[in-house]
Amino acid sequence: MLLFRIIMISCMLIMFIVMFATLSSANKPKKNMFMAVTLPYDVLESDFIKEIQKEYKSLCNKVYIIMLLTAIPCIFPFWIFKNITVYIFYMLIWCLVFSYYGIIPFKLMNRKVKAEKSKNNWFVGEKKVVYCDTKTTLLKNSMPISNKYFLIPILIGIIPLIMSIKNFSSENIVFLVVAILNLGVILLMFYIAKIFNKNKLKTYSTDSKINFILNKTEKRMVSIYFLINAIVESLIILVFYLTLFDYIDIKFFNIIIISTVVLSSIVVLGFIYIKKRINDLDEELTSKNKNSEIIVDDDDCWIDGIYYYNPNDSSKIVSSRFGYSMTYNIATKHGYFMAKKLDKIVLGATFLLMIILMLPSEFATSSISFNDNSPNISISSFPYSYDLDYNDIESITITNEPISFKLRTNGIATDTKCIGNFKSDKYGKCRVYLYFDGEDNNPKYIVMKLKNNKFDYLIYNTKDDKNTEKVYSKLQKNLD
Repeated sequence: MLLFRIIMISCMLIMFIVMFATLSSANKPKKNMFMAVTLPYDVLESDFIKEIQKEYKSLCNKVYIIMLLTAIPCIFPFWIFKNITVYIFYMLIWCLVFSYYGIIPFKLMNRKVKAEKSKNNWFVGEKKVVYCDTKTTLLKNSMPISNKYFLIPILIGIIPLIMSIKNFSSENIVFLVVAILNLGVILLMFYIAKIFNKNKLKTYSTDSKINFILNKTEKRMVSIYFLINAIVESLIILVFYLTLFDYIDIKFFNIIIISTVVLSSIVVLGFIYIKKRINDLDEELTSKNKNSEIIVDDDDCWIDGIYYYNPNDSSKIVSSRFGYSMTYNIATKHGYFMAKKLDKIVLGATFLLMIILMLPSEFATSSISFNDNSPNISISSFPYSYDLDYNDIESITITNEPISFKLRTNGIATDTKCIGNFKSDKYGKCRVYLYFDGEDNNPKYIVMKLKNNKFDYLIYNTKDDKNTEKVYSKLQKNLD
């Protein structure tokens, strides 16, 4: 459970870093823009902007403090937070709440700056979207990498699907679902990269060289990012499946987990680097020749400085004015679906899947019965019931030695129970029906060494040590 919590805390830490970097990026002017509002250069040095910066920083600090305080139950779990289901749902809700509401300081300041701009009539530049000049447009095809490279993650993603079909059972249906979702995510990243690459090229300057450099850099870096993201994601799933289905030795599992966390962090934070690189390059190139700079004042197309709505722009994805991300043009059908519908569908499906997979862990129980006919032993625990005969058992012991598992290949694992298929350094592949009274409790449990079976051991106990001893005595008597 400690390893699991380390992974969850790492995810929350990444979320905090992304939120911190995103909010912090808005508190300094970018060229002629502040809080995603286009302003004259002389206004950027005014007392009004300095007051907004101070107020914004104060609001952001409150968000950071609230994030850290509300993360305490996950960092130092207590009471009900030791329940794994409550823990996961709390973490997911924590991430969602701050994803949607953590950017409120930016929205408030964006509205304030817009109101001041309207009040003072600070109109700047072109009142339309400007696209690249003819010379740069002719070079468009050489910018993004070829879409055919996405065949690499797609082919990698097919392997887990084949493995899950090959090893399909009612217990392993979740593996099939995850493999299908994995392919879906890869195809989604391919789709996003493809429509971004088809966007019209934007004009930053009257200098074609500057336009070409900025557009080429952004499109190539973004397309490479999505490709690397898809490859890393497909490789992570593949390695986990190879471990689950015994193609990789379990002793490397901790290394796999650490590598997964590191790679995931690099992928998540990689987009921040890309957007920062583009912004820095834009400022560096255009600042050398401000007379050639083209400023587009299309603030009316930006809702709260975050959501882009421009029916005159056919681009489905555009660079966001806020933070280090991209946003969708919700004036287009594809953009509206991606921005307003897809996230709700994914979110709803995720919570539904979580409920289906995790609620049984709260109510799952197991019981054992003995029969005169084959199978002689039946263990009931939906959906992880198991039958075997006495002649399947090579030896049997009862112990209360501390037990730990390296990997749960399927089933339920909480602080109070472990039911399903597990892998252990001591017992190898084992079928487990084990109850605990608490993390520090070492209950008695029966260990059956199996022969000619897909499991090396079967581990069983009841919630009461005396009942466990009774089951052991009956098994021992029938085996003799």
